[in-house]
Amino acid sequence: MPTTMLGAIRKRLLTPPMETTSFAIRGFAVDTPARGVLEESARHVTMGFEIAVEQKDVDAIAERLELLETQFRGLGYEGAGMALALRDAMSPRSGTAKLDSFFGVGGPGAHQIFMGYIGIGFALAHLPTFLWRRTWPDQSRLPESPAVNWMILDGYGFHEAYFKTEKWVHQQYISPPVPWRGPHDYVLRVIDHGIGRAMWFVNGGDVDRLTNMIKGFAPSRVGDLWCGAALAATYAGGVGEEELVRFVKNSWDYRPEVAQGAVFAIKQRVLSNLITPHTELASQILCDMSAEEAAALTDPARANLPEQSSIPAYEIFRSRIQSHFSA
Repeated sequence: MPTTMLGAIRKRLLTPPMETTSFAIRGFAVDTPARGVLEESARHVTMGFEIAVEQKDVDAIAERLELLETQFRGLGYEGAGMALALRDAMSPRSGTAKLDSFFGVGGPGAHQIFMGYIGIGFALAHLPTFLWRRTWPDQSRLPESPAVNWMILDGYGFHEAYFKTEKWVHQQYISPPVPWRGPHDYVLRVIDHGIGRAMWFVNGGDVDRLTNMIKGFAPSRVGDLWCGAALAATYAGGVGEEELVRFVKNSWDYRPEVAQGAVFAIKQRVLSNLITPHTELASQILCDMSAEEAAALTDPARANLPEQSSIPAYEIFRSRIQSHFSA
């Protein structure tokens, strides 16, 4: 599909080298069975970025993304979210035209809105904070509750932990206040979800290594780290039944958080019709129910979320899902 000269220039200037996702370069665990799948997942984020930063038309972007392999296609949309957010932020026009037309209601990427949010979070890591607001899409045009926009911070946490692992993971860095509407203590919790997701990759899907790494964090952070890791183990996967069972066993004290993280991953796969055999396996083990049943838990949980509350609506949404597994 032909691209414009400007698209070719954007691709050359903005696209990160594919080798930056390599586990060997990143210093991640390279001796695990899951390495291949997880590295391919990271590569597909970069591929999606390349497509969306190069193509002018949103329909052309979606057409290219839909050619990606089922297992990894959602990661391509994640990269596209990052690219479109950067394009909007650097545009001389105000607003988020590209993001809204792609991920908004009726847009070709609406079925991948969760991945879009995460991709926007990736973009924040590449922008000065005064430009962050230029990446926030028009909530009235999006297909999900505005409460879910907190997933942008999840994406930000993942990006920082993946590409600045020594600082954010090994040194357990805590972010200073950022320009976000919401209490800073909860901002840190959502960033920890993203850090937990990245830790699944950092440890190459090795559950015992992951467990030891999470145990090294302050107890107040552990539940959110397990939640994020469960989302990654369910969506990106890379492991079989034995490792998933070990995941449940090692994280048993945080069963509600783990199940809720898995539910988020399953919901996105169901919403985008990208269910794989791993999706069903992870749902049965981490949630003790089918993927369709797990995804359905989000529907009543997001109903009538308060617009004004001392507790962020996103946390109410999460807590409602977790309460199903608390018993």
